[in-house]
Amino acid sequence: MANETQKRRSKVFLVGDHPLVREHLAALLRGEADLEVCGAAADGPTTLALILQQEPELVILDVTPRASPGLELLKTLKQSRPPLPVLVLSLHDETRYAERALQAGAMGYVTKEEAAVNILPAIRRVLSGQLYLSERIAGQAMEKSSGTSCGVAAGVST
Repeated sequence: MANETQKRRSKVFLVGDHPLVREHLAALLRGEADLEVCGAAADGPTTLALILQQEPELVILDVTPRASPGLELLKTLKQSRPPLPVLVLSLHDETRYAERALQAGAMGYVTKEEAAVNILPAIRRVLSGQLYLSERIAGQAMEKSSGTSCGVAAGVST
């Protein structure tokens, strides 16, 4: 029988062109008892092979990696491993980027500006099979679709 310290940890793979961002995310995840970083990559060509090799349960993807546009990498990844959830981390805080990411197969979208507060709840929500949008993006999407201003709770799920 496993004790509390031997609980299974969810494997997370990090993709992003900035080493500092990858290292910061890895350090954050190392502090979580239920999460572990199984790999990281900076560019598209190596990313797909590493992900297939490491078999993560979640990929956190910066949508602007240097060697390959992030959304194209997301589409390729979803073709190779359709059930693998992807959480997009982006500098863009406009709904059109979030919409594109979701259409390409992402299960969540967090802006870098909000990531310090929202990344862990977003990871856990996406790992549980639910859609995650940061409060700002969800609010913008609601306003855009309804034409009115409204408040939306963070972690919107469908």
